[in-house]
Amino acid sequence: MFLLRMLRFFIFLPLLTSTVTLAQSTGTSTGLTISPSALSDIENLITGAKTLLSPDSIGNIETTLTGAATLLSGTTANDTKTLLTEVSALLSPDLVLAVSKLVTADTVNKLGDIVDNAHTLLSAEFVNQTTTLINDVTPLVDDLSKVLGGLLSALLG
Repeated sequence: MFLLRMLRFFIFLPLLTSTVTLAQSTGTSTGLTISPSALSDIENLITGAKTLLSPDSIGNIETTLTGAATLLSGTTANDTKTLLTEVSALLSPDLVLAVSKLVTADTVNKLGDIVDNAHTLLSAEFVNQTTTLINDVTPLVDDLSKVLGGLLSALLG
């Protein structure tokens, strides 16, 4: 935003120069006239500069530049380029077409319903009860399996 204002100022500067007139008189004083809109624009530029130069803004700019330097230095840029090259090879037209058929508004809505229902169903209480039930039934299933195995052996045997 500040850079845009500075750009406007430099574009506006020739207009400002034409509005500034040196009034020459027969006396010794020279007057300087600046249009009210020029003063308003200068005031807006100063306000923008104050905002840009605030401690928070300076901190944010430093953080952004430090992060950018980290991302663009070392092997990060090359690693990212390699990753993108490898991934782009996976994105064949056939795969993109197949995925685009799967990812439809209807599919997304259905998946949303499934997730909502799973969230409702899989409460902590339900999971604990199911785990307890499975643990309680497991010995019975083992015993029943032995009995059925014995019966089948006797019948077939």
